[in-house]
Amino acid sequence: MPVNHLGYRPWKAKLTSALTRWWCISASGISLAQKSALVKRMLFAAWLPVLYWGVGFFFVGQAMEGKVDLLPPSLQNQINSVANKMSSEDRDRLRAAKSGPNRIAVAALLKQQFKRIPQVNQLADNLLEGDESSSRNRVWCWLMMSFFRYPQGLMILFLVGAITPSLISRDIRSRAFLLYFSRPISKTEYILGKFFIPATFIALVTTLPAIGLYLFGVLMSPDLSVVTSTWDVPLRIIVGTVVLTVPTVSVALMFSSLTQESRFASFSWFAFFAIGHAAWLAVVFGYAFRNGRAMPFDMSLMEEPSVKLWGLLSLFNNIGEVQGWVFGFSPFSDAWPGMLVLLLITVFSLVVIYRQISSPMRV
Repeated sequence: MPVNHLGYRPWKAKLTSALTRWWCISASGISLAQKSALVKRMLFAAWLPVLYWGVGFFFVGQAMEGKVDLLPPSLQNQINSVANKMSSEDRDRLRAAKSGPNRIAVAALLKQQFKRIPQVNQLADNLLEGDESSSRNRVWCWLMMSFFRYPQGLMILFLVGAITPSLISRDIRSRAFLLYFSRPISKTEYILGKFFIPATFIALVTTLPAIGLYLFGVLMSPDLSVVTSTWDVPLRIIVGTVVLTVPTVSVALMFSSLTQESRFASFSWFAFFAIGHAAWLAVVFGYAFRNGRAMPFDMSLMEEPSVKLWGLLSLFNNIGEVQGWVFGFSPFSDAWPGMLVLLLITVFSLVVIYRQISSPMRV
């Protein structure tokens, strides 16, 4: 049979900008990752802490507004008990307060019940010394910092370990580079496309729920004037997400580029995270026992120079220190060593990734 209409044919598809070529890689990887039942379960589990933190936003807001009667009886009794044990100085502050006097009792309650949570003493001092608007800003920032550092920080460990190890190792094993780079896609665009696959899922379990908590807090406030005193919280959320995403994804992609087997890359990622943090915890426990501390996780212990120095071995600890500065609870002098370590880790990881994906093209 004759073959007709050979030669050039009109292009009927829609052309896209060359600046978004990397998104084709990301969109394909996101579509494949979201089909995994394990990833779906992780996403569901990562959203569960939002309920707990949402309750915290509600109760703290009601207490600061003086509506103690709306709180559970157990929490009312705790606040009243702490208020009765206040020092004379705090009682003077209570009498001088023009609005929201119960925030002073809440501050004392924080010092008593949550003394092992990072920066809780600084938060309590802010509540005692600041006015209502500044106190609300500090409480919201502290809640967001705790949300990023503990439930979401731990979940990101498993989420990145489930998604990232196969992204580059699978291409090395299948020689998919020949297909990628036969098209007008640069190595930088390839890395960027792979990077935004886990970064998108991280944003889904950090940025999106955190913004939702912020909007919930605004809706629960007496009026919209609270936006003027908390306008910086969404910006801190975005920067905190970047601090969490960039080093973790870079390291995980580096391990993925070093092997053809995804299981080896996954093991390397978890080992890198666990060994560094275990080494820091060993120093903390050793220092506590040597100095007769019954409870090694006393916040004053974390300020010891030797303990802080060994904390640079832990990726989790470095991210937490930088996020403490982002949310306004740590000075830059405490955060810059961790920031430098994260920067060096990120640059080293990206250099290794670039060399690894360039090596098949040189063969």
